[in-house]
Amino acid sequence: MSPYVSNVTSLFSGSSAAISATIRDAGRDILNADIDLARQEADGIDAAEIVNHYVAARGNYGIQHWLRNLAAEYDAAQRFGPRLLDELDQLDGLSTPAAA
Repeated sequence: MSPYVSNVTSLFSGSSAAISATIRDAGRDILNADIDLARQEADGIDAAEIVNHYVAARGNYGIQHWLRNLAAEYDAAQRFGPRLLDELDQLDGLSTPAAA
């Protein structure tokens, strides 16, 4: 069972103490993921990691927007070759590639 499903299950079947602990743990996990992503950006996140984080951030439009900005910076530094923004557009199902 995935951690998300077990957390949701415990929310509906647990006491208020268990619910509070589950919410606190979920908040901690989200904060740790955000800190890890910020550290990777400071260290210089590569294209593959941008794509991985973008896929993992489905539905979180704030993080996806931030990752798109990183991809635009990456594309500006890499003048030749495939564009990272085009790859992110394909992941989103957009039919038109990003403008140069």
